[in-house]
Amino acid sequence: MKLPFKSLVSLLLLLGVVFTAGLVAFYSMTRQRLEDEALLRQLLRAKEIAYQLKPGISYTRHVAESAAAVVAPVRDAAELERLLQALLIAAPSEAIHGLGVWFEPTAGIGGGSAVAPYAHRAGSGSGLVAVTNARTSQPGEPHGQPWYRRALEARGAPVFPEPHPVEDSIYRVHARALLDASGKPVGVIAVDVSIPHLYGILQGANAPGGEEWLYVTTPGGRLFAHPAREPLLAWARERGQPVAALGELTLADARGYEAGQLSGPRRTAQVEIGESGWTVHVSSAESSLFASLERFRLAILLLGVAVWGVLLAVPFLVHRTVRIRELSFALEERRRLHEVLARSERRLREVLETSLDAVVAVDCHQLICEWNTQAERLLGWTKEEAVGRPAFELLLCPALRPLLEGDDGAVMRRQRICTRVRRQDGGELPVEISTTVVQSGGRLMRYFFLADITERQRAEQERNRLLAQLQQRGAELQATIDNMVDSVVVSDRTGRITFVNKAGRQFFGEVGSEGLQLTEGHLELHGMRLGGERVARLEEMPLYQALRGNVVVDADLSFPSPERRRTLHLRANAAPIRDEFGHITGAVSVARDVTEMVELDHLKDEFVRVAAHELKTPVAIMKSYAQLALKSEPTPTTYRKMLDAINRGADRIDRIVRELLDVSQLHLGQLKLTEEPLDLRELAEETVANMAAQSTQHRFSVRPGEAVIVQGDRGRLRQVLVVLLDNAVRYSPSGGLVEVRLEPHEHEVEVCVSDEGIGIPVERQARLFERFYRAHSGTPHDRGGMGVGLYISREIIFHHGGTMRVSSEEGRGSTFCFSVPYSPRRERNGLHS
Repeated sequence: MKLPFKSLVSLLLLLGVVFTAGLVAFYSMTRQRLEDEALLRQLLRAKEIAYQLKPGISYTRHVAESAAAVVAPVRDAAELERLLQALLIAAPSEAIHGLGVWFEPTAGIGGGSAVAPYAHRAGSGSGLVAVTNARTSQPGEPHGQPWYRRALEARGAPVFPEPHPVEDSIYRVHARALLDASGKPVGVIAVDVSIPHLYGILQGANAPGGEEWLYVTTPGGRLFAHPAREPLLAWARERGQPVAALGELTLADARGYEAGQLSGPRRTAQVEIGESGWTVHVSSAESSLFASLERFRLAILLLGVAVWGVLLAVPFLVHRTVRIRELSFALEERRRLHEVLARSERRLREVLETSLDAVVAVDCHQLICEWNTQAERLLGWTKEEAVGRPAFELLLCPALRPLLEGDDGAVMRRQRICTRVRRQDGGELPVEISTTVVQSGGRLMRYFFLADITERQRAEQERNRLLAQLQQRGAELQATIDNMVDSVVVSDRTGRITFVNKAGRQFFGEVGSEGLQLTEGHLELHGMRLGGERVARLEEMPLYQALRGNVVVDADLSFPSPERRRTLHLRANAAPIRDEFGHITGAVSVARDVTEMVELDHLKDEFVRVAAHELKTPVAIMKSYAQLALKSEPTPTTYRKMLDAINRGADRIDRIVRELLDVSQLHLGQLKLTEEPLDLRELAEETVANMAAQSTQHRFSVRPGEAVIVQGDRGRLRQVLVVLLDNAVRYSPSGGLVEVRLEPHEHEVEVCVSDEGIGIPVERQARLFERFYRAHSGTPHDRGGMGVGLYISREIIFHHGGTMRVSSEEGRGSTFCFSVPYSPRRERNGLHS
């Protein structure tokens, strides 16, 4: 909106008036602040001079107090002179000139009131100190002086008399009463302070020209120093005052001189120097004091004139330039719009040509007017072939017809569909079409964006296939886990149970509920045992060991089951569950019900024990009667053979019974050894000799060597040798060599029995030392037996602290070796499982 010229002028005048009023208000406010700052600077100047003068004027207070404290109790004149001399030597020479003491006649000092020692500097600035009688060096009786009487009456408070000249120098006196122990005045001590250096401070502080004067007055109102000393004395003499020194003039004389002899008004300020009564006065000409204020006033005036000049010139300048600026703005805006339009067209073209989608533009007559490069690649037609042709006929896409025949007046209408369009080669292409309507150049244009979704459809089909397969596998896995006879328990990293299959719920009951956090109380309540011992700590359970990264194999669990009215025995394995980074996210435990197997094992052991005991008595009876019949009167040969057969059968049954008893004792941990020193080589040779007498088909040998003394059970070691030699003979049906070797080592001796028999298959060697296991059972080489000989032998050697091993090759014989330590092992690790 354009502002009329007259309104502009009125507005400018109003702004000028407002600015002038604001400028005047600002000047008034700032003027007072500048005046306060100038007066404050003047006062700070006086305080600065007072601070410089204070040490020279106030120092005597400390000297007088120290001297009074030291001198008051002294009553000897010579001692008094030495103290005064020492005090003056310690005081600064440029400040303290002398120390004098006057006593009252009643003080009791030698010499009475005539004693008045005065210690003073021998010369100006000299370090020599002389002590004289103050009555001779300073004429006049001090007892009648006002300052003396004032000092006595003040009773220890300082008294400052007027400065007085001594030997062409000005001194100031600091007087203080001397008090005895009861507080009664006995005299006065006076400190003479040299003050020429104070004049130097004032002379340096006063600037030439008289714009600012600094001078000092005494406590009595007398002038001490003044920068216009000589003119001031001359002025006083012209007025009829017979003065010879500045100290005879007062502060009123100095103020009268300033008012009559100096031009212009002046401002004064004063500052007292500490508590001495001396005062610093500063007198400044207002023209000098407020010089900055005058400069500020001039600046404000010039600013106001300049602003009014600008305000009066603006309307004329604005009137002539507004039109020019309007034309310039119009031309610039037009040029900018042309550039924006050109950039927009270039960007649109770049977007269309680099788009990954095929872009097709259709006008209101349903004719193609835009066809980008991606459309050429996807559909096969070039831009020249496509532009100008009807979109529906070119693409033959039924889904395009409702879009082309829709309401074109709905600007910015957007739709998205998936369909198939025709390519130039006649094939069909699956695409996703997005459409929008825009207004361009006064007409409506509909843009179609075609995206090839061939790979997407293929990926979607593959995803659906994999999802269905995954769901099927999940269902199969779920069915498998739920129908497993083993329980499966899964927990998260905190130990909270997240999954339990059907067998687990049957085994553990409420302890195996999903979402349960196991505690020590649960294990205690349900009597859970680990390895036959009551579990005292939760971390001993296989699942919690797996959460710490351990793999648990064949851990035995047992707990009473009220539902089954028996104790359940489970064998559990557990392992941690890790993510792709190796971090433990949970644990899984699989447990199998081995209750039947454990109970069956117990029944077998009980059967073996009972059968062995039951068979032992009748076998002993049979054997006894058979031996008795053979030893009685001769019988026919036929009966003797029968009795021999009965005796051999009884021996075999007896051996079987002894083996069963050994198995039972080993399983119950009741095998006992009778250890004694024995020659193992002699035992081996004796056993081989007995075996050789029974089998003439085989050749037996014991490698020669020295005696080997060990600590062991002779009968049990003989039993091991008999088992190994018997097996060597039994499984060498064609005869051959059976060799026994003794190989001494550092801590043990190893005994090996080798044969040239049928050997043992490799896959069966691992179970040779198990109870009731026969390697050749069910084969043509089966020689009978219960399969406990090697088991008993291995346990006997283990109880001796040794080990047993086997090496065999099928068809080429076997070698069984066992080792026996030279000294017995008193500490056993328990039965070998």
